[in-house]
Amino acid sequence: MLSFIHAGDVHLGNPFTGLNQNLSPDFQGNVQLATFTALDRLVEFAVDQEVDLVLFPGDLYHGSDNSPLIQERLTKALTQLDQAGIWSAISFGNHDFQQGQQVHPAWPDRVLVFGPAVETKTITTASGLKVAISGFSYADRQHRQSALPDFPVKQAGVDYHLGMYHGVVGQDGEKYAAFSLPDMVAKGYDYWALGHIHVRQILHRNPVVAYSGNLQGLNRNEDGEKGFFLVSDQDGQGLLPEFYPVAPVLWQRIQMRNCPDLATLQGQLNAYHWEQPTLVILELTGQVGPDIEAVARFGTLEESLQASRKSQSDYWPVKAQITPKALSQERPALPADVDLQAAINQVVQPASVGQWLSDQAPTFIRDYFYSKEGQADLAGRIYQDLVAGGQDED
Repeated sequence: MLSFIHAGDVHLGNPFTGLNQNLSPDFQGNVQLATFTALDRLVEFAVDQEVDLVLFPGDLYHGSDNSPLIQERLTKALTQLDQAGIWSAISFGNHDFQQGQQVHPAWPDRVLVFGPAVETKTITTASGLKVAISGFSYADRQHRQSALPDFPVKQAGVDYHLGMYHGVVGQDGEKYAAFSLPDMVAKGYDYWALGHIHVRQILHRNPVVAYSGNLQGLNRNEDGEKGFFLVSDQDGQGLLPEFYPVAPVLWQRIQMRNCPDLATLQGQLNAYHWEQPTLVILELTGQVGPDIEAVARFGTLEESLQASRKSQSDYWPVKAQITPKALSQERPALPADVDLQAAINQVVQPASVGQWLSDQAPTFIRDYFYSKEGQADLAGRIYQDLVAGGQDED
């Protein structure tokens, strides 16, 4: 049975964004080492589970930085995998495309590095399985051409054929090696390990075409658990992914309702059970006290909560805001045979979103609308426009 790890967008050495200079010293160490710690946890898991290989489909590095610390930590991780008999396959994406032209320490024997041209490398696992891996690295940051036409169809004479692709669903000529999902599936591979989108999602199930997301959230738009997919073929059901979280620092959205005053809010945060170091995005709903409204109006709500945080607490407020009342969720009367929301949800899918987005849209906007949250937001806005649009308000 084949088993491997799919780990996209590690972004080694990435400096978190959205944190001010007041970050507590006890959090600074966790943040500075977060991407390295996440990689170490992946390696420990891979060795413990005796997987056959680890796929890194792009943005293993955060950028062109080839610092001794980053090289030391990466070489150590790859060497540990190699010594355990585990293969590693690396391609470079839009963030680390320059790494393909830089000098690196000698890679361990069981490391496969893909160049700018699509190529297929074949390995034999410890159990004797033959596995073909096809992939490529970016030659420039935008890579405005689909690489998919250069990928061969499934190779004959192998037990499995895996694809590594750093890109987005879209039209050929768009940024980030935009590809067609049907064309990808038509290659006949057993699994496609995608990179670039920092949200784990499965675009196709048979075979699986999936983004594993990133190992560690890097800003407040990347909240929730982050990690990798363990992919295995159990009982002849095909290669199926299972998510495992490894992020040492969690970005988490918290909603609190009807806070009467700032002291109560501060007490609730300090009393909350945080399971790991957590960067908190706080949303206050319902009624809030006048002192909360006052500090929010002056833009100092986060600073007030940071100042009142107990020393060594496992949370740090990075954003706090009062959320306006949500729109009514009641639907207008519709014909009995029409489920407008279901129809919209069926249309708002990754493939269609990729076609709608302009190639001028910044990466963070594309990433948001490829996420479940972004698609739900888009579907909700379409629904509201359709049922309320064109109606004049008195």
